[in-house]
Amino acid sequence: MKFSYAKLKELMPSLPPIAEVADIVTLHLFEVESAENGMLDVKILPNRHSDAACYFGFARELGALCDVPLALPKTKKHKAGMKRSVPVTIAMPALCKRIMTCPVSGIASNASPAWMQDVLRAHGMRPISAVVDITNYVTLETGQPLHAFDMDKLMGESLEVRQAREGEAIETLDGTKVILSPSTLVISDAHYALDIAGVKGGKRAEIGDTTTNIVLTAANFDGGMIYKASRRVGIATDASVRFAHGLSPALAEIGLYRALDLIREICGGTAGKIEDAYPKPEKPTTIVFDTKRFIALTGFDAKESECLAILKKLGFSITGKKAVPPPERTDIALFEDLAEEVARFMGYDRLEAIAPQIALAAAGNGKEMDYSDKLRAACVKFGLTEAMSRSFAREGEIALENPLSSNGEYLRASLIPALEEALDANLRFMETVRLFEIGHVFHKKATHEPKEDVMLAIACTEKGGEPEEIFRRVRGMVEELLGESGIADAVFKEEGKAELGVHAGGELLGRIGYGAGTAPKAFAELDMERLARLAEGRGQFEALPKFPKITRDISLVVDRALHAGEALRSLKEARTEHCADIAFVTGYEGRGIPEGKKSLTFRLTFASPDRTLSDAEADVGTEGMIAGIAKDFPFELK
Repeated sequence: MKFSYAKLKELMPSLPPIAEVADIVTLHLFEVESAENGMLDVKILPNRHSDAACYFGFARELGALCDVPLALPKTKKHKAGMKRSVPVTIAMPALCKRIMTCPVSGIASNASPAWMQDVLRAHGMRPISAVVDITNYVTLETGQPLHAFDMDKLMGESLEVRQAREGEAIETLDGTKVILSPSTLVISDAHYALDIAGVKGGKRAEIGDTTTNIVLTAANFDGGMIYKASRRVGIATDASVRFAHGLSPALAEIGLYRALDLIREICGGTAGKIEDAYPKPEKPTTIVFDTKRFIALTGFDAKESECLAILKKLGFSITGKKAVPPPERTDIALFEDLAEEVARFMGYDRLEAIAPQIALAAAGNGKEMDYSDKLRAACVKFGLTEAMSRSFAREGEIALENPLSSNGEYLRASLIPALEEALDANLRFMETVRLFEIGHVFHKKATHEPKEDVMLAIACTEKGGEPEEIFRRVRGMVEELLGESGIADAVFKEEGKAELGVHAGGELLGRIGYGAGTAPKAFAELDMERLARLAEGRGQFEALPKFPKITRDISLVVDRALHAGEALRSLKEARTEHCADIAFVTGYEGRGIPEGKKSLTFRLTFASPDRTLSDAEADVGTEGMIAGIAKDFPFELK
């Protein structure tokens, strides 16, 4: 915002030169972009628009920082010269916190004085008439937007702040016709909308050359509502920008009284009674100033009396250690806000530069990252290439509000679809493609936030390959990954015609399945969080065996529909005393195997921690396990 140095000098006659003022403001308050041609161009922070984006508020800060007396114009106590008033009601108190009205009769339709016009022109405003110029001038002084209506053009004796009716139209002061919706507020008389509340006045009750009776209004609107309304109708004004930043309801009273004084002084006339619709008056905020806490927070070595004196200079009411901010200061709510006020006034340049003393330790990756790296290394060892796909997909459970393309309207619920596309894309250039990815997937929950999981996916394909062989290869990789994680009790259960569920520790870790397309594909997707939880603590070191192991390979001819995982699970359930390990070796179909059958070969390992087993003991253990699985499925030994 720009400030006229001449106007500031009027409020503070002892003000230093403009260049010195610019330095002080930059050091203690806001950044000054320029100080040229008698104007200070200051970047007011968004949280300070309620008090500092006007001459009175900025001058209060400047007077305290420069230690010069401030001569703000004194507002006269209002005395109604006539009984007439203009009652006003608020239909939406949540969107309009306060509105004040006052009628003034018998005003002179003259021009505003030259000194006022000079200030308006310095701010890029065109002088129009005394009443309109006064409302604009007072907005610059106090920060409170004002609006005056021609009272003789009103329908009825009262005003109302209400929602616009669906399709209701209004012609603005510049002649633009705007169609409104119920999400926009208007100030209306008994029949018609008179303006777009907080945004732009309307022509219906416009102040003209023949106007002699007016209704002066000062209101406070919800900042978010005004911002949306301004965007919706495509009109941005000084008033809408101010309201959008959030103003204090206290400014309505300050602005109205100041404007009435200037109207009486410049235009004459007789003012009526003030009506004030203020359903829920805001209570002042009281904050206790704790000096020890201030010193610990900022590092300043300050006395309590010095700190409270600074707050008093800045307009705070001080009672003992309690500070009440000026009503315009909507940004003050916490002790930290008080501390910031005192610290910036003292000057951050006074803080001694002390290097922080902290204990530093080498950064680690964390358990989750270490485990991911371990599985990533295992996948690379299998000959897999890591893929990195987008988190957006054509299908999913969670739709995006603003998707970037029609191919990415959802957050992905699985890594497989993107990997399948990658297989097809790479298969054009090579015979075999093997990929893996570790990434996030998203699912809906009962609560508002979506559920986000980290998954590991494997995808393989081969031109002219056998589907069963590719499937077994992917399954073997999953078994190796589980082994790397120390999860030895995993079980593969058939789930549907073309899918295996991977179970361990009473949980479903993931699935292995076939893919679609001209080339055979197989996929696996595992939940990393469940894997890591089961793997934690399982990777314990064991002493090397002192006694030799004995192995026995058995080949079972079974129905082709039986999965190797089912047979492996049965063998584990039938495990005999000295059986240390059971592993699937290979599967075979073809010559020597009856039609509709296949051969599954398993390796049984027998060992004892305290002695060497005999071949006879291994044979007995093997026979016992073969007998144990006979109840689960039919087979022949090969």
